[in-house]
Amino acid sequence: MDSLTKKRRVYLFLILLCLLVYLLAGFYPFQFKAISTKQLNNGVISTSDQGLHFQSPGIAYTEEAPPWLPHAIATSGIELSLEVRTNGQDQGGPARIFTYSLNTSNRNLTVGQEGSDLIVRMRHGFTSLNGTPGYRIKEVFTDSEWHQIDVRVTSSLLEVHVDGETLAAAPLPDQHLERWDHSYRLALGNELTGDRPWLGYIRKAVVRIGAKSFDYLVSDVLYVPETFTVVKHRAIKLVPFIRDSHYRASFMDWEINLLMFVPLGWLLVMFRRPRPSVFLATILSASVSTTIEITQLLFLADRFPSTEDLILNTLGGAMGAWLAENFDFSVQRRPTKTS
Repeated sequence: MDSLTKKRRVYLFLILLCLLVYLLAGFYPFQFKAISTKQLNNGVISTSDQGLHFQSPGIAYTEEAPPWLPHAIATSGIELSLEVRTNGQDQGGPARIFTYSLNTSNRNLTVGQEGSDLIVRMRHGFTSLNGTPGYRIKEVFTDSEWHQIDVRVTSSLLEVHVDGETLAAAPLPDQHLERWDHSYRLALGNELTGDRPWLGYIRKAVVRIGAKSFDYLVSDVLYVPETFTVVKHRAIKLVPFIRDSHYRASFMDWEINLLMFVPLGWLLVMFRRPRPSVFLATILSASVSTTIEITQLLFLADRFPSTEDLILNTLGGAMGAWLAENFDFSVQRRPTKTS
């Protein structure tokens, strides 16, 4: 076997290794679900002493956006008070106990359950539109007892209290509530798309803005339909490189998406030597990225494909290919002098 064939085998192995890494990163957390819509009976029962019982997948929601957000923005404060009892620890998504959102990828505030943990997601200047990264309070739902959950947002701080104990406190950027969307609605027991059900009891759901209280378990405030539609939400970001100016994670995401495809472009050109082709390597890089983004769109509800990922991946592949064609990084032995 000549040295050229050996080198090509090494490059081919490294190309396949790169592809494996890209697929693992692009398809995580590997929860493939085809696009689907279905109609379910609403499993919500109103009880006289224990509030709403979500005994099977169900939802209760407001038919209009809450009227109190402008006042909350003016005072830079809001408090959510919940009293809940879970049906078990095998719930995730996170399963929505309370959500003030549009769908699974756009929210103002969400309180949910992930296994035995309490999850709080709030949109502000340092998060995505999904409110991530959020806050995780471990081992809250290890029993089936009632728990009092209070989420307090002030002008500079978010606090999470469980049964009177402060379990999380985090600083907030200025004017955080001004980034909340006025059109979002409130829902209990599920996401408005119907695909994040929570099972348990909610006997208190009160929002306080200053001295005013809004009780969402009084009659006729929430709509409880007989059936509801489950929509496997899919989101795609079509307009590239436009994000919240305070979303710091954007630049890191862009750098990763650009640089991670540089090795692939470099390896593709090195594999084809002595017939390198920057154009072919760029097309192949774009094809790999397109495959990942389309799969995310069609089958991964928790991943959000975007055109900017495709553009940056392609540019990274082209950059690696250009480096391989224009620079020789191989180590060559110097000729031995003879006497």
